[in-house]
Amino acid sequence: MKMGKMLWGLVLVGALALAAERGPWAFGEVNLVLQDQTRGRKVEVLLLYPKSSEPLPWVVFSPGFLFTGPAYRSWGELFASHGMATALVSYAYSLFNPDHRVLVADLLLVLDALPTEAQRYGVRLDPSRVTLVGHSLGGKLSFLAAAERNVRAVAGLDPVDGGAPGVIDPVRFPSAVAVMGLVRAPVLLLGAEYGERVRFGTPCAPPDGNFRKFFEAALGPALEVEQRGAGHVDYLDNPNCGLLCSVCWPGDDPGAARAQAQTYVLLFLQGHLLGKEEALVALHTLLSQDAQAGRVRFREKFGMPL
Repeated sequence: MKMGKMLWGLVLVGALALAAERGPWAFGEVNLVLQDQTRGRKVEVLLLYPKSSEPLPWVVFSPGFLFTGPAYRSWGELFASHGMATALVSYAYSLFNPDHRVLVADLLLVLDALPTEAQRYGVRLDPSRVTLVGHSLGGKLSFLAAAERNVRAVAGLDPVDGGAPGVIDPVRFPSAVAVMGLVRAPVLLLGAEYGERVRFGTPCAPPDGNFRKFFEAALGPALEVEQRGAGHVDYLDNPNCGLLCSVCWPGDDPGAARAQAQTYVLLFLQGHLLGKEEALVALHTLLSQDAQAGRVRFREKFGMPL
């Protein structure tokens, strides 16, 4: 490892150790609706993009069960400020009619149609430089999509490989863990320590389908990080969102957990989407420091490339 890269990594760790800070890019936003006339489906997208005339690397961010993309706006603003356009996706379904096959098709629609649609608004997205990020159900959808498409990287925020609460239907709810062997991109899995805890009836991230199962099924390179003291909904901008959030065991400090997660994901994306090898050095150094301090536990499969 070159000394210059190590020093750069240590400097970056110092800058980001407390919170994921905004980058230098000014950014704009546009709301779009993508239509699939054949399936009779539409997908709403809030696109946050760096102001640039060059083709942009981009991130597709899928929300958790029954949440919308704008509930994670801080993630999109952070990524856009660091040079990565971010599509915050909202899927159309209800508590009573989810079909994960339909939602994966919606995500693939975003990958296929958004570059052309965004160009109508003067935003140039590079189809060859795209990553997927998702929380809970959105994490599952991201891995299902990555099993079908080549993407630069995939990150799951406490992903859950399940279906509708109390419903077992392997047709409507295909397993993402079962197809992890088809995911060729580098994988980051963040897990909330309290996701497995039961508050009302069932945990929000049951142990038989949580981040650990995704990691164990991944080919690698894969990195798993358990955030100590974090709750399942800490990744939302507002983890105290009312009834929907109240069903999950709360984290000790949601703001700190979200900032920590954003730092890890930002460095991961800078490494794999922007090609900054130094960011992966910084990520590994920061994780080692946080593990020593008892803030996280992490493990790797076949090593993340440094």
